[in-house]
Amino acid sequence: MNVLDVPVVKYWEDGSRAVIEQVAVEEPLEIFVDNTPFYMTMRLPGEEVALALGLCFTDGLIASMSDVSGADYCSDVSTNKIDVYLSEERKKRPLPVRDRQFTSYSSCGLCGSDMVRDLTASIEKIEKTITVRFTDLFPMQDVMEQNQAARRSTGATHAASIFDGQGNFLSFSEDVGRHNGLDKAIGKLLLDGRLPEAKIIHLSSRLSYEMVMKAARMRAEILTGVSAATSLAIKVADALGITLIGSLREPRGNVFTHPQRIG
Repeated sequence: MNVLDVPVVKYWEDGSRAVIEQVAVEEPLEIFVDNTPFYMTMRLPGEEVALALGLCFTDGLIASMSDVSGADYCSDVSTNKIDVYLSEERKKRPLPVRDRQFTSYSSCGLCGSDMVRDLTASIEKIEKTITVRFTDLFPMQDVMEQNQAARRSTGATHAASIFDGQGNFLSFSEDVGRHNGLDKAIGKLLLDGRLPEAKIIHLSSRLSYEMVMKAARMRAEILTGVSAATSLAIKVADALGITLIGSLREPRGNVFTHPQRIG
């Protein structure tokens, strides 16, 4: 269950009364890789395997499901722990160094251009293969909003929805964490073997550089959000060839980078 009924006292201009409100459930999830702690996050319960695989993918640990020999809940049937096991072939390649970004970018002497260069160094620039009419983005955004059941009940979740180059729906998820929502949606495509089809991502949240990096790892060409974009997100999207669109609310939106994909 990802929604919980709780008693509250609700106040209005003319007084107050006791009512029942629905709130989003938030619980910890531990992700172990080959029996070693890899990540801990707070999340909306549900789709934990997809979340673990999506996070491993966007973190650079795996490139496809061929790098995974298994992924499932802990043997004690805990839904708050996922075990991921790498394939023998994947184990032969070096693993990414965790916390490198935090260490590298915590010094006050690093400039923004250095950070953009480091972030984009290992990702090949994304070439243009699709063109989308600006007005065609809104029906896709509507699909995301229609699927946000937990948000309608609680007002406390973020969502991510992924489409192919023709606007066909591929994947959706929502979570209390905006990063988790996108990782879950990516993980579903990994499990279904449909990640190469993904071209357009819609988010219910602001556009930070982390979200741009996740989009870049899956080779998406267009990333939109209903909220604003940060300056670093714009710089990274520009460097990686991603069309970044912020404040997308019909009939408006701000195309920050690579507008040639928008017809």
